[in-house]
Amino acid sequence: MRLAFAIPWRDLGSWLFEHLPTEHTGELLFAAPEPHPDRSPRASKLPPYLAEFFCLLGRGYRLAHYDTVFTWELRCALATLLLRRLQRAKTPVIVVGPILKGGVRKLLPLLRPLLADAAKIVCFSSAERDDYAALLRLTAERFVFLPTPWAAPDDVPAPTDGGFALALGQSNRDYATLFRAVAGLALPVTVVAADETPFGGEVPPPNVTVRFNTDHNTTNALIASARLHVIPLHPTGFSSGQTVLLRAMAAQKPCIVSRVAGVTDYIDENQTAVLVPAHDEQALRAALTALWDDPVERERLGKNAAEVVAERFGFAGFLKHLLELS
Repeated sequence: MRLAFAIPWRDLGSWLFEHLPTEHTGELLFAAPEPHPDRSPRASKLPPYLAEFFCLLGRGYRLAHYDTVFTWELRCALATLLLRRLQRAKTPVIVVGPILKGGVRKLLPLLRPLLADAAKIVCFSSAERDDYAALLRLTAERFVFLPTPWAAPDDVPAPTDGGFALALGQSNRDYATLFRAVAGLALPVTVVAADETPFGGEVPPPNVTVRFNTDHNTTNALIASARLHVIPLHPTGFSSGQTVLLRAMAAQKPCIVSRVAGVTDYIDENQTAVLVPAHDEQALRAALTALWDDPVERERLGKNAAEVVAERFGFAGFLKHLLELS
């Protein structure tokens, strides 16, 4: 089969072609205006979705040349489906990982007709799979849950115990509850975020160090040297936190995570991570202090987590399941 993978970034990574069976050929369709020097000035000023559409159109991609097109993220999915309509192509399009949250939901009347053209929609949580069918007014059979894939890259440092807890990430983070949970504890915490939005107006206590927008190598070093990871999340209908969770698990790190939609699909409770109720600072405080002082339990959780990531969340298995949809 001749497959196409439409992506809204500079590159999908080498994993795709490393694991693609020999009976298939694959081609990347770039829908990202920013990283490519051949983008037109007009395209770079267009709003999302239209910018990706004009990039696909301008590069001359013909969807009818492929047996199946896979497309990543909502903006690229809409651009690809719009191009499919324009070209009157019959090629099935499989949408991977759209997130319908916030202001996007106000656009549902505009999104529904295009997304109705998708052959399948792959969601990264079972909650999204169930919710999106109702939101988009499509049959449940059109939606598939596949876990986000992850494999530890070669440049990740060996795990050590740096004597601090790490809270990494921005989307849907509830750092206000974390700050209240660790206030007054002799437990150093490092928070890495894009900005202060997830703080919810709370001031970090003295034992919390805040860092913004760390680079790739610094982030990897923090992941590897944290004693444990904590991922405090707000309960919502969309997935969040799973990529950070898998990065920590792959690094053999014990994790404490809010029990919310999205991440629970990736956790065997008390075997690969500890779950606590969302917005419950007392439960989070108790879990942190218990795990902080228990090296045997930290080692057990970390070892189990790394094994599960390797067995269940690898790129080869993810691609295999994707191809089964085509």
